[in-house]
Amino acid sequence: MKTKQMSRRDFLRVAGVTGASAVLAACTQAASPSAPAATSAPAATSAPAATSAPAATAVPAAEAKMSTQADHVIKFSYFRPVWGPATHQKGSAYELELFKRANVEIESQIIPVFDIEAKFPVLVAGGTIADVMWSAGPNWGPVHDMIEQGAFLPLDDLLAKYPDVKSAISDGLWEMVKSPDGKHYFFPNPLSFWVPFPVYYRADIFKELNITEPTTLDELVAALKTIKAKKPDMVPLTAHEYSLWYFQNVAVSFGYGFGNWTADPADPNKDKPNKIVPSEYIPPAKDFLAWLQQLRKDELIDPDYMIAQGKKGVDKFNAGTAAVMVGHWMGLPDWLPELRKSVPTADVAFMPPLKGPAGPMGCVQLSGYDRGFSIAAKSKDKADDIFKFLDWVYTAGYDFMTNGVEGKTYTLDKDGNKISIPDTKREKGWTGDQIEPFGFPPKSANVTPGYNQSWYDIYTLYKARGLQDKMPMVRKMYEDMAANSFPDYSRGAYSPTGGKKGSQLYTQYIKPMEEKIVIDPTVPMTTWDDAVKNWMDNGGSDIIKEVNDIVKDKSRPNIKYTYSGKDYK
Repeated sequence: MKTKQMSRRDFLRVAGVTGASAVLAACTQAASPSAPAATSAPAATSAPAATSAPAATAVPAAEAKMSTQADHVIKFSYFRPVWGPATHQKGSAYELELFKRANVEIESQIIPVFDIEAKFPVLVAGGTIADVMWSAGPNWGPVHDMIEQGAFLPLDDLLAKYPDVKSAISDGLWEMVKSPDGKHYFFPNPLSFWVPFPVYYRADIFKELNITEPTTLDELVAALKTIKAKKPDMVPLTAHEYSLWYFQNVAVSFGYGFGNWTADPADPNKDKPNKIVPSEYIPPAKDFLAWLQQLRKDELIDPDYMIAQGKKGVDKFNAGTAAVMVGHWMGLPDWLPELRKSVPTADVAFMPPLKGPAGPMGCVQLSGYDRGFSIAAKSKDKADDIFKFLDWVYTAGYDFMTNGVEGKTYTLDKDGNKISIPDTKREKGWTGDQIEPFGFPPKSANVTPGYNQSWYDIYTLYKARGLQDKMPMVRKMYEDMAANSFPDYSRGAYSPTGGKKGSQLYTQYIKPMEEKIVIDPTVPMTTWDDAVKNWMDNGGSDIIKEVNDIVKDKSRPNIKYTYSGKDYK
């Protein structure tokens, strides 16, 4: 059985992510996406009002459709990554409210998202497998092998029995994660194709120092040098979190797409090449790393970046001690109010898509999902009950799962719009870290432009923070970044060699050198060439050959941003 191979970015970094919380990415926490988006708690990490749950109506089990109709409490274990802090306390207020409302008891087993790919195989090898297991999906080697070995249940009969659950995910996404045998062993976590990580800057400081808004990377560096000279106590540039991923939009301006495959540099036809290659192993990746290393040499980047553990650059930005920051696009509605507590006159703006050697900044185009879950074959007897709970999640319980409880996780404005309460103002037990461990994927219809949000919802959030004047800037940034996105020419093709040893090769040869170059300004860039050669010689060349043999259509993918949801204009 062959399945497709997820890009290294998708299963070794977030998303994505991530985004304002767990999108803070797909993609991180702030205003709140990948573990969902916008405002302190992730979407399925947000939460509806402590009105008591309707009493469960007992119905014969054979007739029950939702968990609330079952004649028994539905129980299962749930292994899930969290994009926020792994500080969940069992018995929290949110947990108890969820259990009461849904007639469930979920044994949540959480792990930081950045550790899941390293620890998942260890847990499986040790026989520690939960009833419901999150993973990078059927395109990742360990999960691909588990499907082959019969460790996960096919979900198709259950999806047919519970159409509300199936319809939560788009037909296109179901097609994308289908295995070659025509069955589905994986329930995807939908994510927008575009999760920007723009460059935030202190507009008040730029005005004070008479710095013109940059339009190119060279102009950005010049601005950082001016800040360093005139405000020596201020960090010129930091990152929301201390990882390379937060510079992904900058990397696109070098022609580097963080895990996505692209045309071979030697091929003159970039739109329809004869050969495609991983973007990590071509010159633009090296140029991007060299640019970051030069920032380190010139002392323009946060001295803690990629070094300090347990710290985030966003804390410095919010404290008013950093002037420029790369960060998840949905952080502004939380970060600017925090910054103004320290600097009441502060103002923040996004830089335009800065032009680099290969063109303007843009998003790394994502796969359309960021992880998801499977049901263990050993839990076959619980599978129907689990789907009863999912039926509740995507019908009667969806508002609770996405918004939470009035007065606990959101308030209502005069128009009846739900406005998320920042974590800093929530009661104990209702913060994102207590909610996220019980999050389930949002509906596909709710993930563009943000994770589980429409432009209208985002506008109401900004309005509640008194920041509605920022919306034109926010939307323009998002649409500009989506228009300049870096696609994945491989279309997720599965390489057997990549599945078996791709993660090991990256961890052994590439990741340590990425970190070394960015941290140590004395490391010669020739060491990157050595790392790439080691990767190629130990299996990388086989991965490239296998993907090129599989991918017949090597043309540039043409996925364009569209939006048809509720608007605020």
